[in-house]
Amino acid sequence: MISEIVRSKANIDNGGRTRFADVWHGLFLLAFVALLPGLIHRIPLAALAAMLVYTGLRLASPREFINVFTIGSEQLLIFVTTIIGVLATDLLVGVAIGIGMKFVIHALNGVPLASLFKPFLDVTTLDDHTVQIDARGSAVFSNWLPFRRQIEQLGLVQGNDVVVNLAGTRLVDHSVMESLHELALDFQQAGRRLDVVGLEGHRQTSAHPYATRKRGIVRLKRVTAVAEAALEGEVVACLLAHGASGYTAIPCHGAGRHGAGGATADGALVRIEAIVPAEVAERILDDLPGKFAPAHRLTACVETVDVLRREQF
Repeated sequence: MISEIVRSKANIDNGGRTRFADVWHGLFLLAFVALLPGLIHRIPLAALAAMLVYTGLRLASPREFINVFTIGSEQLLIFVTTIIGVLATDLLVGVAIGIGMKFVIHALNGVPLASLFKPFLDVTTLDDHTVQIDARGSAVFSNWLPFRRQIEQLGLVQGNDVVVNLAGTRLVDHSVMESLHELALDFQQAGRRLDVVGLEGHRQTSAHPYATRKRGIVRLKRVTAVAEAALEGEVVACLLAHGASGYTAIPCHGAGRHGAGGATADGALVRIEAIVPAEVAERILDDLPGKFAPAHRLTACVETVDVLRREQF
């Protein structure tokens, strides 16, 4: 009667949708053991073994390997490591080896050790019926239970809508992503709302909606143009025409190099910056000199910058 994967799989395959499937399972077992023990002894052990092997093969079929790989290559590594560990040792040791592999992967992904077992959560009241939970460090399988209790307490128990902000996390693993989706359905059934935000700066390990999310640095280009103040509108128009989604313009002054005579004071200048992908930077630098030289003086340069959220640029 333990909550074990083969029995759960059998329940699901035969139409079970809730935990009452386990309750009825236990009641039927109790009834047969109490009332029909002789009948149970007549069931061939080979038949029971065949059913167990068949169900186990379905759990580890080639299709399951493909399904796990679509979630992320790290999930396939954990899956295969657990299988090998179980076959080489026993069930409990094999599962422990799989869990150990997951901890190793999280450590390599930069998860702070302090947040492996304890979530760091800050709660803010947004209005009379909405609270926000800001998570820091990580949101992974090993600290999910206290994280879940906090969400349920604030939302389902106290009757609030909950916003879970994961912007401060370095890693959100597959287990938490899937559990948040299931918890959102529980909120929906209770007439409440659970929103997950702050993942814009995280990269998915695969295209799967429940894939692990890792906060990462994105490398872009910063184009800087220094020109006469009167040219600001034309320079900005050039940047936007080639794909820049925003810019910064700063009045400035200075002196440039003028031949052998050295530097001389310039008039009113403007410094215009835009952070764009590399291909946009190339198009801008190809076009700017041709538009303004030799009638106007303009200096342009490009440098590589690291940003957290690519979509902001």
